Amino acid sequence: MNKNLFFVLLALLGYLMPAAAQSQNFKIDTLQYQGTANNIVNLVILGDGYTKDQLDDYAEDSKQFTNYFFSIEPFKQYSAFFNVFAIRTISEESGATHDCKASDCVHGDTDLGKYPRRYNKFTRDHPVPVSHPNTIFGSSFDNGGLHRLVVPQKNDRIEAVLKTHIPNYTQVVVLVNSPFYGGSGGKWATSTVNFKSNDIAVHEIGHSFAQLADEYWAGNQYAIESVNRSQSADVNAVPWKYWIGKGGVGIYSYGGKGSPSTWFRPHEYCKMQYLVAPFCPVCQEQFVAAIKQKSNPFIAVKPVLNNVLQLDSVQKFTLRLAKPSPNTFKLIWSLNNELIAHDIDSIYLDPGMLRTGTNELKVLIQDTTDLLRNPAYVNHKDSIIWKFNQLTSSALTKPINTWGDTLETCYGGDQVMSIKKPIAGLEYQWYETATGTAIGTGTNVFIRNLSKTKKYHVIARWKNKQSPQSEILLKTFSKVEKPGNIHVKIDKKKNRLELIIKDKTDARYNYIWSDADGKPIYEWDEFNGEYVRPTDANKRLVLNQSVTVRKVYVQKVDKETTCKSERKEVTF
Repeated sequence: MNKNLFFVLLALLGYLMPAAAQSQNFKIDTLQYQGTANNIVNLVILGDGYTKDQLDDYAEDSKQFTNYFFSIEPFKQYSAFFNVFAIRTISEESGATHDCKASDCVHGDTDLGKYPRRYNKFTRDHPVPVSHPNTIFGSSFDNGGLHRLVVPQKNDRIEAVLKTHIPNYTQVVVLVNSPFYGGSGGKWATSTVNFKSNDIAVHEIGHSFAQLADEYWAGNQYAIESVNRSQSADVNAVPWKYWIGKGGVGIYSYGGKGSPSTWFRPHEYCKMQYLVAPFCPVCQEQFVAAIKQKSNPFIAVKPVLNNVLQLDSVQKFTLRLAKPSPNTFKLIWSLNNELIAHDIDSIYLDPGMLRTGTNELKVLIQDTTDLLRNPAYVNHKDSIIWKFNQLTSSALTKPINTWGDTLETCYGGDQVMSIKKPIAGLEYQWYETATGTAIGTGTNVFIRNLSKTKKYHVIARWKNKQSPQSEILLKTFSKVEKPGNIHVKIDKKKNRLELIIKDKTDARYNYIWSDADGKPIYEWDEFNGEYVRPTDANKRLVLNQSVTVRKVYVQKVDKETTCKSERKEVTF
């Protein structure tokens, strides 16, 4: 073969192999989906050292990591801000590279056959067999002179897979299919599947996601100012000054001698120092701030914000939000800078509220969580704005009652009149007559002790505008008369008594018995395990004669309307 042609072929092969790797498609497991990728933190998990036959193990491992990640604060409270995707990357061989060249490596072999397949509880100093598997990302132990430092070596492969599958990733975690303790940080948080290694990945996410510093002394090369590390011990100058005195936050030296003695951290027990610890309040605040920086609580809004709107009729405006749990959001809706609603996810807007020309409907969100104390974070607000261009002025829309223009109610009973699709910012006024003094304001009004059919009226007001008047007829049913004669029958042999209503039987009515407190004595439905209204007339009540209570009450009930008479007292 021609020598030059040989080198050309080699060059072509060298070019084509990476291209093939980039074009390879892997299945993506969606472990958590909250919303569109542009508005949400995209946590992407990659597997290294998983063969095609071990992808079920990878699925289990990625779920375990996800569950662990969201068990830690503040990710637990802000889990709704994350999508989680696990890309099923395939390796030719299983495991991770291990040369045992680091000074702290424990030499020796381990028989993996006698251990459970997943999440082995090997300690940090456990012997790890020497191995050199061919894996997709080349993760290996013994980096930087530390045995436990497990680092993916093929960063170009990671970049290629991400570019092909989820290019808009926010945070990447590489899970390495090794049961031995290890992991690392940097651009990719890395963790083996050892039961303690997930803490390494979470700790390292503190660096890459929230720019947190280590709160243990890692060396002079890392001695730079950070939100949780400072060379100042001045309580008025440290970055975490707003937290001092809260949740164990103070100013603590990294050491007593040399360079560590001149640097300070905010806490003595934080995951940025000890993997088994929770994140301290200062670090939790930084995570929350980073989540807000990398995401948007407005997952979806309707109508969309692309165009300037023109309102011709009442329209609904809706938000789909990513919310903390518990929800600490404060929402403010304003129309042309005037407050119209708060702490609700949707409103109706009436075109009669808009002025001629340019209008703005704005939503502000402020997080009132106790996890934030820095004023720069506390005072942060997210917002969206709908814009309107109204060519002409419109009248306010006539209010509509939820149940139409007629409501029925029992004689002597109560009723509630409510506005259907109430408009945010409008004041609704209710009247007993077409004119006169209002009997109530708000989106509903409560009327008590109705005794006759009557019309009520409602109008809506906005500034100097008033809507047309709506009429609602409250139709009162006929009064249900109390039961008549009650016969008391004593059966001494069975030690019981019967209370029998002597009214003429009428299929329209039945009877309900109750105690002195008004608690109904219903029939027991054995199948459903609950008390139900009687299906028959229920004109007979049987009691044990030895009962101490000597008084009950009975009411006549219209079975069609469920309206009741006044109570009749029965003594025996």
